[in-house]
Amino acid sequence: MRKRLIGTGLFCLQVAAAQAAVAAAGVFPRPLAEYADPAGAGLWELLCGRVAAEPFNLVATAIFALAVLHTFFSGRIRHWAQVVEERHRARFTARPADGAEVSFGGQMLHFLGEVEAVFGLWVLVLGAALVLLKGPDAAIHFLGAEVDFTEAIFVVIIMALASTRPVLLLAERALRAVAGLGGGSPLAWWLAILTLAPLLGAFITEPAAMTIAALLLGRQFYEREPGGRLKYATLGLLFVNISVGGTLTHFAAPPVLMVATSWGWGLGHLFTHFGWKAIIGIGLCNLAVFLAFRRELLALIPAAGEAGTQPEEPVPAWVTAVHLLFLAFTVWMA
Repeated sequence: MRKRLIGTGLFCLQVAAAQAAVAAAGVFPRPLAEYADPAGAGLWELLCGRVAAEPFNLVATAIFALAVLHTFFSGRIRHWAQVVEERHRARFTARPADGAEVSFGGQMLHFLGEVEAVFGLWVLVLGAALVLLKGPDAAIHFLGAEVDFTEAIFVVIIMALASTRPVLLLAERALRAVAGLGGGSPLAWWLAILTLAPLLGAFITEPAAMTIAALLLGRQFYEREPGGRLKYATLGLLFVNISVGGTLTHFAAPPVLMVATSWGWGLGHLFTHFGWKAIIGIGLCNLAVFLAFRRELLALIPAAGEAGTQPEEPVPAWVTAVHLLFLAFTVWMA
C-alpha cells in the first residue's frame, strides 16, 4: 500500500510537470483534450493527474460531493426545523413578549432542507470558490461563455407560465368537461388528467404539461387521501406518460429535440413512427394501474360541494388569451 501511494504521488508530479505549459495559459475550464491522459491509466491515476493539472477540479468535486450529501440529509434537516419551531412556539406561548412569533432558525432550517434549493445553494459556493481561486475574469468567462443556460431558463419560464391562474383554470375547465363524462368522480379526473395532460405536453412541452397535471392531481385526486401505494403509482404513471407523450411532436421531449434536426425528424415523421404508439402506450399504462388499484380508485369519494362547480372568480378571456400567447411564444422561441 505504501509503495502504491508513493508511486501515485510520483505519477501526479510527472503529469503536473508535463502539463505545466498548458496550466500557464490560464484557460478555464480546461478542455478535456488538453489533459493528455496516459493510455491504460486507472481511475485513481486518471483523477489524480487531472487534479494535479487543474487543482480546481478537486475543489469542484468536493463541493459536488457535499451537495449530494446535503441532498440525502434534507429530510433530517426538515425534522430539525420542526423541532426548533416547536420549541420556539412553546417559548412564545409561555412568554409572548420575549421574542418574535416566527422562529428565524426554524425557517432557515426549512429552507436548507428543501431539496429544490440544495444545488442552488452549493452553486453559490462553487461560484465563490471560482472567483476566489481563479479570479473574477475566469468566473465571468465561465458563466457567460462556457455554460449554456437556455434549457434551464426555458424550463423555469414555461413552468411559471403554466402554473399561472388563467392557464391552470383553462386547463381545469377543459379537463372538467372530460371528467364530467364519468360523473366528475375522482376516478374520472384521474383518467382525464393522466391521459390528456401527457398529450397536451406534446404541444406546450413536457415541463408545462407536468406542472398543470401535478397541480390538478393535487386538487382533484391527492386531496381525497388515496393510499400510499396508489399515490406513488400515480406519480410514477404521471412521469412515464408525460415522457412518452412528448414523442408526438419534434419539439416537446428533450431527447427527441436533440436529434430531430440532425436526423430530419419532422412532425409527420414523429407521429407516424412514435406518436400513435405513444397514445396506445399511455392508454395501456393507465389501464394497468387502474386494474391494479380499481377497488381503491372506485371507492374514492368527491369532496362535498366540489363536483361540477366552476371557479368563483372567472378570469377575463383577454387575460387568458395573453397568457396563452406568451406560452406559445415561449415554446416557439425555444
